[in-house]
Order: sequence, then structure tokens, then C-alpha cells
Amino acid sequence: MQKERRLTLLLLLSASLLHAQVPADSLQKPDEVRLREAAVQDSLRKDSLASLPLFLEKKDIPARLYYGTDWNTENTRSTYCFDKTRTFILPLDSAHFRFPAIGGKVISPYGPRGGRMHTGTDYKQQLGDTIRAAWDGVVRMAKKGYYGYGGIVVIRHPNGIETFYAHLSAIKVRTNQKVKAGDLVGLAGRTGRASTEHLHFETRFQYESFNPALLIDFNTGSLLTDTLVVDRGKFYTMAGYRAKQKQPQRKEVIWTDSLCTPDDSLPVVDTAVSRVVEKGVTDTLQAKLKPATSSKQASKPSYHTVRSGDTLYAIARKYHTTVAKLCEINHIKENGILSLGQKIKLP
Repeated sequence: MQKERRLTLLLLLSASLLHAQVPADSLQKPDEVRLREAAVQDSLRKDSLASLPLFLEKKDIPARLYYGTDWNTENTRSTYCFDKTRTFILPLDSAHFRFPAIGGKVISPYGPRGGRMHTGTDYKQQLGDTIRAAWDGVVRMAKKGYYGYGGIVVIRHPNGIETFYAHLSAIKVRTNQKVKAGDLVGLAGRTGRASTEHLHFETRFQYESFNPALLIDFNTGSLLTDTLVVDRGKFYTMAGYRAKQKQPQRKEVIWTDSLCTPDDSLPVVDTAVSRVVEKGVTDTLQAKLKPATSSKQASKPSYHTVRSGDTLYAIARKYHTTVAKLCEINHIKENGILSLGQKIKLP
């Protein structure tokens, strides 16, 4: 009897010792262990980007003079606001400019291509090549699988210009993130509508595209000018604008972020004191310049009502625009079906 009791005590003691040596994790259900480990790994992967705000404060939106508080992080264009009634002088930060790619060559320039408008410059890259920000700015959009662009990053710069980086195989920034010229924004690829690995690079002002080769020498990777002039809907370098103005005439208003001016007879805007100086006559900036919301109303777009037999291509031809631009403005797809009576916004 005593032997049996002694044996029972030994067995209980051995069991308790074995239980004490078993890791606590093994006593949990396997699913719980996996979930806890996944949570730990996820927390280790998080970086400073996770603390970025979901939206920017109004005061932090760059180039509010040209866009107001419009800050759309879902689409390349949210409203039509390109003002063709004024002249804009946009200084380019040549000291901090960085060519967005390293190596490669132009394989498709800006302009008409295959019956449609190619709104950027395609620059040959290898899969995984680093793509960098051209200037300082704030990321307005960073999305994968965005229509024909594929992986795309859009950066708005303080002077009002926006740069596009498309067909990326990986995106390394997030919306609302501040970036410096030369910062990594993504890796080159062939996502979206692309037949080879390359960077599709666009430049836009007030959502209107213009030829990047006007500003950048893609052979040397350097800037060609330090100032962009947008005169009543057309884009020029400062030298090109001066050549065009053989007999300079006073413009109604020039919006600018610098003291440069194409001619002494034109007004100079000094944003440091928010004054407009014009032939010795001083007036406040607010009195001379209408806010961006007013300019949108002044250049309110017209609409086309879809009729029987209408196609996007036919509408684009009729109004001297492109299918891609109509799709972008109206947030529709190129192969989408039009409905009778549907209103199509026009640029």
C-alpha cells in the first residue's frame, strides 16, 4: 500500500515538472500562436510611414494658389481647373532638381501615338531600377493597378507643377508624404498598359499635361530652363516666351512665386510682401488676383450630351481632345458603354 502511494506521488511530481518545462505558447491553440506571431512581425515591419495623416490640413496643401484646397488622392485629376485666361510664371528649383531615373533612353516621346495622345515621355528602364522624385513636394497619389498607368505616384510641387511616375513594379511612398528631390518613390516595371519595362514620366500644371522635354534634356538628365511660362493655355520656357513676345503687351495679371518677369512692362508679383507692383502703382495681391475657386468658375467646362451612335473617339475628335483626357475628367473607362443622354464633361 505504501509502495503504491509512493509511486503515485512520484508520477504526480514528474508530471508537474514536465508541465513546468513546457513553453507557454505550446499550451495555446495553434491558430492563436500564429496570429500572435503575425501581429509581432507586422509591428516590426511598420515604419514612420504608418504615422502619415489620412488627409492634409488645408494649410499644408502645396500650391493652393493654383488649386485651392483640391487634394484628391484617388485620381490623377478631380476637377477641371486649367485657367486659359491668364499668364503664370512658374520658377523651377534647378538647384535641387534630380533626374528621376538612372541610365536608359527615351523610347516614346510626348505627343500623338497610335491615334491617341501620349501625355508623357517613356524612358527605358530595367525591372527594379530606382525611380526618384524630380523635385521636393508632397505625394498626392500612390496607387497600384491604376488603369493603363499601373503602379503610379503623383507628386505636387510648391510651384504648382505635378510630376507622374508610372508603370512602377513597386511603390515606396504613401499619399500625403513629404519628399525631397532624389528620394526613392518606386521601382521601375511594366505594370498597366506597357510592353516593356520603362518609366512613364509626365509633367502637368493644373491637371493639364505638357511636354516634359520642354523642361528636361532626357539625354543628359539636366534642366533646360529655370522658369516655365504658361501663357493663356500654352507652355513656354522663359526664352521661348520672350521670343514669342516681339512686342510685349501688358497682361491682365501674372501669378508667380518668384520675382522673375518676362519683360519690364509686365507686372511683378512679390509674394514676400503679397503685393503687385505695376508701373509704380501698388495694389494688394488679393485685389488683383482671384482665388483658385473663382478661376474654376470662370473656366467652367461645357458638356456633351451622348446621342445615338456617339463614341468616345468621335466625341474626342469633335471637340479636338483625346479619349484619355475625356476618361480622366469623367472617371470612365475607354471601353465603357455610353448611355443615351449621358453628360460628358469636356476640357
